This record gives sequence, structure tokens and C-alpha cells, in this order.
Amino acid sequence: MSSSSRTPRKSAWDFSRGIATARVLTQLGQDHGLPVDQTLRHTGITRAQLDAPTGDIEALQEVQLIRNLIHDLPHVPTLGLQAGTRYHLNTYGLWGFAVLASPTLGDALSMASRMINQTFSLSINRVEHRDQMVVSTFHAEHLPPDVRLFVIDRDRAAAVTLQREVLGQPLPYVSLLMRRPEPTPEVVAAYTSLFGVRPEFGQKMDAGVFDPALMHQPLPPLNSHIAALCEQLCRQLVDARHPRQGTGAQVRGRLLRTPGHIPDMEQIAAEMAITSRTLRRHLTAEGVTFRTLLEEVRTTLAEELMRTANMTHGEIAERLGYADVTTFIEALRRWKGMAPTAFRRAHGLTHTGVRSPRRRFVPHLAKGTEEATPGAGTEG
Repeated sequence: MSSSSRTPRKSAWDFSRGIATARVLTQLGQDHGLPVDQTLRHTGITRAQLDAPTGDIEALQEVQLIRNLIHDLPHVPTLGLQAGTRYHLNTYGLWGFAVLASPTLGDALSMASRMINQTFSLSINRVEHRDQMVVSTFHAEHLPPDVRLFVIDRDRAAAVTLQREVLGQPLPYVSLLMRRPEPTPEVVAAYTSLFGVRPEFGQKMDAGVFDPALMHQPLPPLNSHIAALCEQLCRQLVDARHPRQGTGAQVRGRLLRTPGHIPDMEQIAAEMAITSRTLRRHLTAEGVTFRTLLEEVRTTLAEELMRTANMTHGEIAERLGYADVTTFIEALRRWKGMAPTAFRRAHGLTHTGVRSPRRRFVPHLAKGTEEATPGAGTEG
């Protein structure tokens, strides 16, 4: 087949994205007094699509939606920042669970960046080492000039919003660089309040600079609200496939609270103020075992992660509490009668094919390297 007859490969940013991003943006317009139909003009997005629980739109439809907001709200200079702070962890579905179940801060930030790049982002995030620092850049040169500032502000604000929800505060910057000229004091104050540091304007790139030692720190305990949102999302997925009541539902709910750190039966029994023998007797009366409940949790989340998140088998295994990827592969063979790669192939899913090391970190790249891996890390 000649190269001219092949289907053109889409750019890294030009992919279908969930309708949730259109809901976020139209709600922003509504909050500033814009009718929904006005915000949706020329996008090809219908009210029926917007109201549907699921569905996708194309990247260029989102670009037009953003263009409409910019055109109709020229008096709101922080519009992109306002948009970005509306993308909360639960907006991203099971990707959010993958972030929260990461073992280290570096793992969580890397996963968060990939999540943003592969869900709603229109910019492209790249990470590299420069002068013994981690430098995370956002690129928007591929987009029409009239939407670039909004997109850069939106995507960087979305990243720092995730940092706040996961860490309780923004990741501490060594410096925050912005290409744009210095704006009004009010806009500077908005940037400083959101990112926790005053930006340096008129720079050659849009970037955040971090101390690489941060990447090896363990992920701190989650606040109760974010943990509850994650548990609710996982519970809805598992309950839809395996409805349960009584003690079985109670035990499975506890397993869903920390799916990456599985408690044993003794620990759960102690939390329920009963002995493990009594707990086992209650489960037996309901015709279920502790192992069955654990496998219901793991099989459902593993399948959903393979379906919806571009994660390696090693990353999935780590987030579901397996000792190593081999144990996860054998478990999937037992559940589905096939290995993860065969499962992905049978369901038309893309396999990353990338071997995942036990402790991931941002790529080490030479200074000035242009082809850093998109989504290797995150910034705010």
C-alpha cells in the first residue's frame, strides 16, 4: 500500500474526548450569563449530546466551543484558569483511581499528566531534566493562535487542581515560566493564588520547574472527600456487575476503599468489631467467600482500566495490590481464560506494549531535546 493511500495519523492532541469537557465549558459560559445554545454554535454539539450521560466529541469541536467562549466573554481575562479549576478528579473517571492508587508522588504526577493528555487536554505536556531540575512544559503551537492562551491556562490550571486534590496543595515550584507578556495586576494575582508562586512572564516557554527529589516521596494520605469520591466511582462499577447486599456488600465496600492496599479478613473483621471466624460464618451464610469478593473488585477494576486507561499491565497490577505483574497476569488467566494482551486484543483495545518498571520517574533527556515523551510527567 502506498503511503498516500494510508489513513493520516492524528496528532497527539487530536483525539475524541468525553462529552464531560463540553459540559464543563458550557457551564462556565452559563455562569457568566451565556445561553447554552450560544456557546454551542458552530460546534456541531447538540443539546441531546450534552445531556447524555456518555458520549464523545472531537478535538476541533472543543476548539470551536472554546473560541465561542473567548469571543463572547472578552472581558474575563482569567477565563482559561476558571475553566481548568472545574476539571476535578472524578471528571476523569477511572483514571482518577489510577492516580490515587500510585505508590509515589512521581508515579501519581506521571499518571496524572498522562490522564490529562489522553482525556481532555488540547495542549501537549512534555517533561525533561535540565540543569538537575525537572522541567515540565506545555505546548500549544499546534493550535489556532486565538485559543492558545486559553488552552495553556486551562490545561495548566487543570493539572494544578489535580495536585491540590491529591496533595492538598500545589506541588512546590522552583519557578513558574510563562510565554505571555505580564498581564494586569489582577491577573498576576490570580495566577499566583492558583499556582502558589508568582510566574515569570515573557519567557521562552510555558513551564514549571521542580526539585526532582520530590518525585520519590510517598503519596500522602487522601483527604476524606477525595477518597469517598474514588470509592463511590469504584463501587458503582463493581455493583453494576456484581450486585450484593448484607455482609458481602459491607466487606466489598471496605475492599473498594483501598483497592491498592488490600486488607486481610482479620483486619476487616477487627474494623467490624467481630472475629474473623464470625465474619467467615456470615459470608458463608450468604454463599460467598472473602476471595470471591476480592476477585470481584479486582476483575472489574482491571477490565475497566484496560478498557478506558492506556496503562501497562505492570501499572494496573501495582494499583490493584498485586505483588508483581506476573501474579496479575496469572489471575487474569484464571478469571478470563486468557492473558491481558489477548484480552485487550479480543476486545479491540490498544496495548501500550511498554514494560513498566517498578519505580517510574520522568525521562532523562538531554538539554534542548525536542522529542520528549508527551505525558511523561505533570506540572500545574
